[in-house]
Amino acid sequence: MKGFIPYTKDVLFDVIDRIKIFQHNDHVVTQYYGETVNSTKVSNRYEIFDICSFLKEKVLFIEKNFPITHYRLFLKRGIQELTLISDRIKINNTDYYKSFFILNSTDKSRKLNLNLGLYRADNETYLISNVCNMSLSKKHLKGVTELAETASLSINGETFDEQINSIKSIVGERVMLSELRKIILGEKALQVDHRKFDAFKNQLLNSFTDRVEVSRVERSLLRTNSENMDINKTNDFSIDAYKAFNCYIQVFRNQDSFIVKKETEKILNITQCFIRNQKLEKILEMI
Repeated sequence: MKGFIPYTKDVLFDVIDRIKIFQHNDHVVTQYYGETVNSTKVSNRYEIFDICSFLKEKVLFIEKNFPITHYRLFLKRGIQELTLISDRIKINNTDYYKSFFILNSTDKSRKLNLNLGLYRADNETYLISNVCNMSLSKKHLKGVTELAETASLSINGETFDEQINSIKSIVGERVMLSELRKIILGEKALQVDHRKFDAFKNQLLNSFTDRVEVSRVERSLLRTNSENMDINKTNDFSIDAYKAFNCYIQVFRNQDSFIVKKETEKILNITQCFIRNQKLEKILEMI
């Protein structure tokens, strides 16, 4: 797993103890290994989050419920980000790992983020959804510490079950391109959503290794800019739902966990397509 280190608690805690965050007058100062790496002016509403104590406390708590195997601790200027890797899960012959993400910022560039989800090692993507999960995205203002403690209480052995089942449910299913476009664009169909759909289509095109998998006409449609697309009954076609899901997630592989969470939840709406189809089939059977 790229960038991850085999987990040893003492080694990780030693690095965490090298982080020093304190307030000097109206500035929050961040030090790593005794060197000041960031100083940011803050208002009287700002609340310093004790990330060192929180990380160590949550690592010990997670360790009681999950076997931690690897970790990645990213420290840069006013950003501290820890990712923990745990149990391996097999979905559609692909290895996923239960993962925990904690991101803190002392330069006001990021919100405090607590999330958990699945990590797919072969393409280095994260899948995060909010159902039954620890989740928090909060500015560093008064009350942030209390909210972080409350959010972290939801970690337990069943935390990942619904997310795993949701992903397993799309294996072997197919979804129409028109349905995917509706899901990704949403009701407002903003320009940024069109760009997301175009990025998704590029990932999808690159995933087709067999020319039989998609026709020339279908390739041409996928190469059309989202804002200019005219999908109708004559050119609409179905795509492997699991492939579509993973291609969309890959678009956000380098984004913060709270963005990955939002986009994971969006694309998992394809499961509703199958629910609708099942209901239609039952109605037709009754006629």
